[in-house]
Amino acid sequence: MQAVWGDPALLWALRLLLAGVFGAAALSKLRSLDAFEGVVRNYRILPERMAGGFARVLPVVECGAALGLLFETSAAAAALVVAALLALFAWAMAWNLVRGRREIDCGCFIGAFKQRIGWPLVARNLLLALGALWLAAAEPRRDATELDLFTAAAAALSLLFAYFAFSELVERTPARGPES
Repeated sequence: MQAVWGDPALLWALRLLLAGVFGAAALSKLRSLDAFEGVVRNYRILPERMAGGFARVLPVVECGAALGLLFETSAAAAALVVAALLALFAWAMAWNLVRGRREIDCGCFIGAFKQRIGWPLVARNLLLALGALWLAAAEPRRDATELDLFTAAAAALSLLFAYFAFSELVERTPARGPES
């Protein structure tokens, strides 16, 4: 089983999945900075004077992390940044859910689709953060071959489709209140 955890195809699939998610999220935020700033303000976590700066820096950091995942020399550090961001996002969502604020757009993909925060998104982010931590710590057991990279690309594409399908499914599932 230990050999599987260091398989280069698996590691590359995870790297490509996280790079795809963070790259798409960063680009959508950069295209709609004003709307994303509104989402950041709506979380009501940062002081008002810091929300604009955070909204402008975050997509740049996300883009840098996505690019960093694509290079061997920076993949581990980028994976740590991704894990930290995912943990931060999960915390921000959970904090608002605990406060009863469920009608907040998660802000993941501004302009692409709107998605309310919820516990499934918190779990999704924590699961991805664990994957990023594993990626940061993993040592490939051998060099990647062309077949490994092809397999990883196909797997990452499939996982990206599953990621977006999950997001759509969660958004279309009616919220259940205390009376349910």
